[in-house]
Amino acid sequence: MTRLLFLLTILLLPRLPTQDVKVATWSTGSPDTDNYESLAFWIKDEKRAYIRYNHGTSADDIELNWLGPDSLRGRRGFKAGFPPPDNRLFFIVPASDSVLLVIAGNHPRKFHWENENGAGTEAGAEAGDSTSSCNICAHSASQATAWLHQYFWK
Repeated sequence: MTRLLFLLTILLLPRLPTQDVKVATWSTGSPDTDNYESLAFWIKDEKRAYIRYNHGTSADDIELNWLGPDSLRGRRGFKAGFPPPDNRLFFIVPASDSVLLVIAGNHPRKFHWENENGAGTEAGAEAGDSTSSCNICAHSASQATAWLHQYFWK
């Protein structure tokens, strides 16, 4: 009886939770230049976590506030805003599987999915490392877009 109780206790003990982290990144412009911008959409434990915005050559990024789903000119997307006192807003909508249309005021820009997995990409070739991989990053544009639909467009 004691052996059975011990076995049941071990089997029924809750497993230590493992943190499930995912990130999908889109960018425009050339990295390490003043015209570079990126948006990284983070998901933790199957929930929307945050949006990180980076501009120019700075290594610092800004956490944007997710402001909820919205529509603009008949297109469904969502809004993200800069933290106060900055009042800039981004309206983010899919343009295709690999392109996001980011509208700030009346200025739309196309952000392209950024493959951060390295293998077989220009970035991996430039770094001289064709084997680097990002385990938490989206592995395809369609996967990245699906994550946005699942966690940010609802």
